[in-house]
Amino acid sequence: MPHPLGPVLGLDFGERRIGVALSDPERLLASGLTTLDRRRQPDVLGALQEIITKQKVTAIVLGYPSRTDGEKKPGDKTEAVDRFAESLRERFTLPVHLEDESFTSALAADSLRQRRGKRPSKPRDWNRAKAEIDRVAACYILQDFLDRGGNSP
Repeated sequence: MPHPLGPVLGLDFGERRIGVALSDPERLLASGLTTLDRRRQPDVLGALQEIITKQKVTAIVLGYPSRTDGEKKPGDKTEAVDRFAESLRERFTLPVHLEDESFTSALAADSLRQRRGKRPSKPRDWNRAKAEIDRVAACYILQDFLDRGGNSP
């Protein structure tokens, strides 16, 4: 029988790609799921709908750009994330939590570099690495949320 809380979807928003992570139903552990390339898959909300339905997602955590002092960082990225968060709320009628994404891409890149060694040299390999970085960044965003108590109702 599934846990009453259900899985949470974690998103690392980007203009080119969106990293996607998913928690277990008990909301203890985040795992990388996929990366949505917005050029290849322009209907991102449709792709997320499939994931949300298939995985029985009960909430969404979206990485939010903040300054290091915790204040809202003004600018295009913040406005784009605000618009995307509103689209998520309207489309899915699920709780959408904003989680500070500071340093998550750098942490993801570092952890992948430690596992693999050097940076990719070919553009195709670099695109694949960037997609993996976005997916791992989504894991960091979601795990931070879970660790701060996002596993309660």
